Amino acid sequence: MGDQGVNVGREEEEDEFCSCCGDEDEEVWKETEEPVVEKGLKDELDEFSVKMFFKGLSMAGVENLSSGFSGIGVFMERSSGLPAIRVQKKLDFYAEESVVDYLALLDGLLEAVQKKIRRVFAFTDSELLHDQITFGKKLEMPLLTALRERILELANNFEDFVLKLIPSSDLEQPLHLAKVAIGLVTFPVNDERLLKNCSICCDDKPVPIMITLKCSHTFCSHCLRAYADGKVQSCQVPIRCPQPGCKYCTSVTECRSFLPFTSFESLEKSLSEANIGCSDRIYCPFPNCSVLLDPHECSSARDCSSSQSDNSCIECPVCRRFICVDCKVPWHSSMSCVEYQNLPEERDASDITFHRLAQNKRWKRCQQCRRTIELTQGCYHMTCWTEPLCLLNENFGETLENIGL
Repeated sequence: MGDQGVNVGREEEEDEFCSCCGDEDEEVWKETEEPVVEKGLKDELDEFSVKMFFKGLSMAGVENLSSGFSGIGVFMERSSGLPAIRVQKKLDFYAEESVVDYLALLDGLLEAVQKKIRRVFAFTDSELLHDQITFGKKLEMPLLTALRERILELANNFEDFVLKLIPSSDLEQPLHLAKVAIGLVTFPVNDERLLKNCSICCDDKPVPIMITLKCSHTFCSHCLRAYADGKVQSCQVPIRCPQPGCKYCTSVTECRSFLPFTSFESLEKSLSEANIGCSDRIYCPFPNCSVLLDPHECSSARDCSSSQSDNSCIECPVCRRFICVDCKVPWHSSMSCVEYQNLPEERDASDITFHRLAQNKRWKRCQQCRRTIELTQGCYHMTCWTEPLCLLNENFGETLENIGL
C-alpha cells in the first residue's frame, strides 16, 4: 500500500506521537497529512483506480425508534470509458447513521477488492469517520473501533487508500442510492412522524416513504417497488398505476425515485423492447449475450456492407460476434441464407457440420424418429424401430401405408 495507506494503518505510532503533543500540535499534525491526500487525488484515474463516494442513511421508526430503516449507497467513479461501480443495499437492521457510514465504506471496499481495484480515493462527509480512520482518533464505541480495524485490514489490499472529507452536497449520487435502498422519498421535516395509508398493503406508513403519482394515488415505496418489479419481470410495460380502474402509466422519472438501479435498468430495457414491434425485434443469438439489437443500426450495417453476399452479416455491438440478421442466427459463412434455411431443424454450427458430412456420405434420416442411418451392406430396404423405410425413397413408409402394408 502507498504512503498514505501506511500512515492510516500505523495507529500505535500516531497515538504515541499525538500523546506527546498538545491540541495545537495535533492540528499541525493533521495539516501535514493533507498534502499527501491532495497529491494522491491529483493522480489521473486508470482502469485500476476509483474515486469512491459513499453514504449511509437511517430513518427511525414512527412508533419505535429502533424499528426504522438503514441503507447504504456507494458510487465509484472510474476512468473515461469504464462504467461506474455502484453498491446499493438495504440493511436487515436499524443502526445509527454514524455506524451506517462505516458499513457503507466497508461494503465499498469489499466491492473494490472483488473488482481488482488497486487504488481507492474515498470521500465522506462524516468528520467522525474521517478522523478515526485517518488519524486513529479514540472512540468509546467498541463497534466503531472494530469496524475501523476491519476497514484498515481491507485497505491493506490496495496500493493506495486515501480518505478525504468533503461537503455533503458533493455526495448526491451515493445519497440517492441509499435513499432508494430504504424507500425514502422525502426527508422528514422537523422530525415529523406522520403516517399515511398505503392503498396496496392498507397499512399506515411513514409519510417520507409514501409516493403520490401524478394521478393523485398514493402508495408506499416498498409496495410500489414490488409491484413494479413484477410488471417488469412479466414484460408488462409501461407500468400502470396499481389503483384499480386507473389508466395512468408511471413515468420514468417516477420509477427512478423508488426502484433500485438494477430494477430500473431492467425497466429501461423492457421499455426499449416494447417500443420495437415483435416482427422487428432482433436479439443476439448467442446465449451468453442475448442483447436486443437496434433494427435501425442493423439496417445501417447492411447498407454499409461492401458486398451483396455479406449484407446480412452484422457485428453484435456487445459481444462483437457476427450475426445473420435475416436468419437471426450466428453468421453462417459457409452457405447462403437460402441454403441455411433449407437445412433441417437443427441449425447450430455442429449440426451444420454433421449435415454436410451426411450429404457427403449419403446418409439418410428417418422421417419419423429423425435418426440418421448409414447403409454398410445389403439392400436399400431398412426397418426402423418406428416404421419401414427405403434409403432410395424417403417416402417409402408412406407408400407402404397407402398399399396397406
